[in-house]
Formats: sequence, structure tokens, C-alpha cells
Amino acid sequence: MSLVVFPMPPCTNCNKTTLPFVAALTGGLCFFCFKKWRHHSTATPVIGNMDEWSDASKRSRSYEKGAQVAYFDEYYWCDSCKKPCVFSATDQKHVYEVKKRYFLQRRKLCDACWEAAPH
Repeated sequence: MSLVVFPMPPCTNCNKTTLPFVAALTGGLCFFCFKKWRHHSTATPVIGNMDEWSDASKRSRSYEKGAQVAYFDEYYWCDSCKKPCVFSATDQKHVYEVKKRYFLQRRKLCDACWEAAPH
């Protein structure tokens, strides 16, 4: 019986070695960096105004005339580079109320991958 040794990849944030299955689950981060990344946000919401949403968003079931909405930081993994990203509450307010994007639209790419993608 032979022993199979897997290489210990470094954390993409702090360069400490981490177990391969941990790196696969966390997108290349060790558990300590993943925990900090996931919970570093101050849970202070950015208050928005639903009346500033796009017409398509106003036709949704979530719209209430004159109501306020609270935006919180949203954490996600980039579909292209698999790195952790944050869709900040201030960015959400800008995207949904100034750029008038549909409010259920979510980010899938980080800023670097978005700019590198052909559109």
C-alpha cells in the first residue's frame, strides 16, 4: 500500500499552507482568511429609496411606493477567477437607483474580470 501525498497549496491571501480540500471549498483561502473575509463587514446598511428604482423593478412584487430599502454588503465568488468579492451596499445603491438596473440583478464577476471580458 502506497501513501498518496497531496501538495499543500498556499492561501491566496496570507500565503500560509492550507489543506487542498479547504482551498477548494474557500476559493483558495485558508479558514482564518475566509472567516475574516466573510465577516469583516460592519452591518451598517445604506438606506435607499425604492421610488428611484427602474420601471421594471417597480413592477415587481417587492416594490412599495414611498418605502425605503436597506442595502447590505453582499459576498460572492467571481465565476471567472474564483476569488472572493464584495458587492458593497454603496455600489448597490448606485447600480439600482442611479444606473436603474433591475434590483434582482446580482454580480457574478469581480471588477477585474468584468473589465477584461469582451462586451
